Amino acid sequence: MRIILLISSCILLFGCKHYKDPDPFSDDRINKHYCNDPSAINFNWDFPGIPDNNVCIYPAQIFSGNYFYHDSILGKDLSVLGVDSFPITVSQIDSTRLKILGLCGTEFYTAKANRFFQFTLDTVVGNGQQFCNPLDTISGNGKKFSIADTSTIKLSYQLLSDTGISYHSGTAIKL
Repeated sequence: MRIILLISSCILLFGCKHYKDPDPFSDDRINKHYCNDPSAINFNWDFPGIPDNNVCIYPAQIFSGNYFYHDSILGKDLSVLGVDSFPITVSQIDSTRLKILGLCGTEFYTAKANRFFQFTLDTVVGNGQQFCNPLDTISGNGKKFSIADTSTIKLSYQLLSDTGISYHSGTAIKL
């Protein structure tokens, strides 16, 4: 019995090593920089690491650029009534606000982007922003499918005029 107790004691004392925390500075992940701004698209990506807001990607940044827009004009039943194509420019105003030029001559429209790859045209007058004719308004939205999608924007908007509502849907392809 003493032999079994002696062997068991030796196994317990020498057989198992106590856990020791690894050196936190030996972890390669700690050397990566990550965005620590909750309004950025890439908030906390590559965490843990070094907080560095210089690596942040903001919602308006992913939409900025020159595009060629392929537009379809749709009826109430979503049948295609016509098609059109024209250049548009999307500019960043700040981290979330955009300016869209090209939908109607030299007029621009403002939009607000979010961190989920979408933007909404601002509504400032009734049912939207004033469009070309002072009696017409525009409202709508745009989206990308991911941060890796650097070349396209899916755009949908409605024009409200004295003759009714026209629906537009199309794709803007980056030049």
